[in-house]
Amino acid sequence: MSFKDIPEARKFMNFYSLVNQKKLELVKSDKIRVRYKCVLGCPFKYLISIKKGNEGCRVKTLNPRHDCNPAFDNGRVEYSTIAYYFKKKLQDNLKYKVKEMRADLKNSFLLNASKSKVKKAKRMILKKLEWSSADDYNKLEAYANALRDSNLGSDAVINLSKESFLQGKRKFFRIYIYFHALKMGYKEGLRPFIGLDGTFLKGKAKGQLLVVVGQDNMNHFYPLTWAVVDRETKRSWTWFLELFHNSLDLNMGNGVTFMSDMQKI
Repeated sequence: MSFKDIPEARKFMNFYSLVNQKKLELVKSDKIRVRYKCVLGCPFKYLISIKKGNEGCRVKTLNPRHDCNPAFDNGRVEYSTIAYYFKKKLQDNLKYKVKEMRADLKNSFLLNASKSKVKKAKRMILKKLEWSSADDYNKLEAYANALRDSNLGSDAVINLSKESFLQGKRKFFRIYIYFHALKMGYKEGLRPFIGLDGTFLKGKAKGQLLVVVGQDNMNHFYPLTWAVVDRETKRSWTWFLELFHNSLDLNMGNGVTFMSDMQKI
């Protein structure tokens, strides 16, 4: 097993300690090596050192056997380790409470984590998610340009907030995406049916997802296009459907059945 550097090796061992419920002791830690052992009488030992030429780290000595009992109070499990474990779960559910996180650790790993440590882990995750979300939005215009260049015939439209633009800032307002392959799929293999719907987006950014789906002869649904807008209003739907109309060149829409919220319109 290899690692990029010593900090990555320590991070791995901390997570190993959590998952395997072992209270490891860090015997040696410097710029070129880390050495771990378990409780007194347990044969487990682990030595990781820098490779020759400083090309990452490798496991030099390993005895993976444990003769010890599970560790319920494990100081080796730091708040950053807890944050690593909960990142995906908290990303999917920002309302995940500290009480629930502590119960999860207890049920999954028999770990009695303090309230303050779990709180600190949660704050760390939320801060990283907030930065990551802002960074992703900053890349949207580059994404749209790359999409149009690499998927010829695809449509990618981004609108910026007029208010922020007047203040000299560039702030995302809404986006519309329609891949060329999905256009061809509708024209060549789907029934003249179009379904419309919208749903709330959860997470830090919020907003509304508007979607259009088609249907084939086997009544299977087929995604066509989608947009992310600030709110589901007549104005946002008009903007979305005008772009969709132009993308498919529907003319007056003769012969096409539209359905919204399962009601014919």
